[in-house]
Amino acid sequence: MSKRKRQLESALKPQQQKAAQLYVQNEWNELTGEGEKKLTMTELAEKIGIARSTLFEWKADEDFNAYVAYLSDVQMSGMHDEFNRSVVKAWRGGPNGIPSVKSLELYAKMRGLVKNVEIIEDRREGKPSYKSEDDLRQDISALDEMINGK
Repeated sequence: MSKRKRQLESALKPQQQKAAQLYVQNEWNELTGEGEKKLTMTELAEKIGIARSTLFEWKADEDFNAYVAYLSDVQMSGMHDEFNRSVVKAWRGGPNGIPSVKSLELYAKMRGLVKNVEIIEDRREGKPSYKSEDDLRQDISALDEMINGK
């Protein structure tokens, strides 16, 4: 068990840990289409053995949310292979047979083959004009007169 997981779990009661685990599993079931259908908050609370209001209270708790985020991140890191497969399928032509240039670009960026470079081109004619200190003083005086009515 990782140090981070132990730290997060130590801030929660065992029932809260179970609730967070079931909550994340419930959300991922919907996203991946695996397992059972997504439970409502009422059904989830019943499965945990708590009142629905208690589940909502826990969902507002910073420690509970940190643990949920950690568990969700662990799930996400497990999707790395699926992500790679999807990128390869897209650049090979997906369902329509047309390779995705965006997937190729993404792969190249991930592998460091392409660097993000921005070129800013100055299309102004000639050099930019700058006002002298005397001109600036005159402008400030004119503004001062407009504001203060002098």
